[in-house]
Amino acid sequence: MNHPDECLQCGTCVTVCPVEMVGGHAIVTFLADPDATDYSVWLCTSCWRCQEACPGGVSIYELMMEQRRREEAPAGYRAAFESVLACGLALQVPQEELDQMRAAWGLEPTRLPPPGLARALLCAEDGDRW
Repeated sequence: MNHPDECLQCGTCVTVCPVEMVGGHAIVTFLADPDATDYSVWLCTSCWRCQEACPGGVSIYELMMEQRRREEAPAGYRAAFESVLACGLALQVPQEELDQMRAAWGLEPTRLPPPGLARALLCAEDGDRW
């Protein structure tokens, strides 16, 4: 099943969703209560727990991704994605600062991907994102 109208509204998805467990409201809130307006598909952790637990077989994750394609991503998500495209990291941290933090945690230095690698992997030749 892949339509929210086919949801049994049993609430099982809400009880297993980590976003719901910490007080957020993902699309599972909407599925359990179609009148809900205080949810965001952008909070989904992509853990698939909701879909695995759904006794009705609703493809909740697919519904989530369909809704994401219809909405503009929040500014913070767009900024993180642009940063990934630019340097391969969601937060741009200079190599020396990153290595200092890692050393403080007892970790070896890391090699960052070359600039532009993520963009080359995630974007088509014409610049469109996947």
